[in-house]
Amino acid sequence: MSKKARRASSFKSLEKQSEQVTFRKDEHILIISSPYPVATLSAALLSTAILRSNRRLHITFANPHLNVEEINNIRKTRPNSAVIAVGIEVVGKGRLKKGTSYPVFIGGMFHSRHDESPSIGAASDVAAAAFILAKEKFKVNDRALQLAAAGALIHTTSNMPAKGASRRVIALAEKEGLLKERKGFKLFGSNFLPMINALLYSTFPYLKGISGVQERCEHILEEANIPISKRRGPITSLDTKEAQRLTSQLIPNLDSTAILGVLGQDFAFPAESEESPMHFLSGIKALSQSAWSRWDLGASVAVWMGDRARTMKSFIDSHMAHTRDVIAGMQNLASFLSNATSEGSNLDMVVRIPLVGTHESVLPDVARIALQSYLANGNGFVMLTTEACTEVAWDVKKANLYEVTKAMDSLGLVSVPTSASSLKLETTSSGEQKTAADALYSLGGSRP
Repeated sequence: MSKKARRASSFKSLEKQSEQVTFRKDEHILIISSPYPVATLSAALLSTAILRSNRRLHITFANPHLNVEEINNIRKTRPNSAVIAVGIEVVGKGRLKKGTSYPVFIGGMFHSRHDESPSIGAASDVAAAAFILAKEKFKVNDRALQLAAAGALIHTTSNMPAKGASRRVIALAEKEGLLKERKGFKLFGSNFLPMINALLYSTFPYLKGISGVQERCEHILEEANIPISKRRGPITSLDTKEAQRLTSQLIPNLDSTAILGVLGQDFAFPAESEESPMHFLSGIKALSQSAWSRWDLGASVAVWMGDRARTMKSFIDSHMAHTRDVIAGMQNLASFLSNATSEGSNLDMVVRIPLVGTHESVLPDVARIALQSYLANGNGFVMLTTEACTEVAWDVKKANLYEVTKAMDSLGLVSVPTSASSLKLETTSSGEQKTAADALYSLGGSRP
């Protein structure tokens, strides 16, 4: 059966669900996390609590939609492990096998015949449910609460503020001094990168005409009358008047899709160093999304858990290399769009863009930016093609990841989710691309 989206759970109801879970003292614990940012943050907080309880732990990562048989096979290969699945949707016609115990699903959804008893919370409760399970069964500390608050906030949007248990977790973090609301610049690196680099390498959001264009970045700083001595420091080192001048120079050069990503409401985590990439929620968002694109999820969880030395440096270096590659991909895209004619540039109502020579790991971000900054008035779908694969992305108002994945599976096309609104197809066939495009448009067209 398919479990429909439920309302946000209350803190008390999640406590009751968690109380029903039992873990034997001698068993390993296996965490299976989806790549969703809220899931990796939740997996990190669970791992922190489990290790503090001197329990043995292993963590692995899987695509957001797992077939029942895949889960049963995992149980079969690890018969002595208790399984906690975080942010996983269960699909397939079979039933889960119990073994020594059923897997525990944190925010799980079931598109199968199995009942809902192994699930704690709904999809909107992942971080809160993980924190409450950790609190009830293991040993939590401030880091676990901080990660829970970060996960809850990442999952919320301006249109869907946190409710129920998620809102309670955020309030607890604020009360404990672990979370503080702020307003200001939200560019990645605004608190630790030289300010020209924060502009030059911005892809969350992408600053059309600014990202990747050093002369334009230098001109903006010059026009804002930012002292040369301060340009080597981060944006957060500017005084109020200097920040206002920079804002007045930036805003006229930004399209409407980028402004909210550059300035506005953000959250800070006071327990983190002011120069840490983990200090601002906006930084965590950018890092977690690029980690999914690169499938660098193990490093991301290690950093979320507190590895602030070697792993952090490698993780940030990898993220910055990724942003440079994304900008190069955007330059390829802009070149194609400037030279393209309508003929051959679309498959009916789904825009298709060939990006020869672009690495597949940057395609999710290039597709996201294409939809937001270049194809905002299109039909909500874009298809990027390379010599090795096909990337499909869509406006979240048009469809959700499960719907698109299911549609591709029904066509016999192998797909791999690369973000909440994109997936990679293991095909370069123009015929299969046309078939996929038709299916995508049917999804979007069925909506008001």
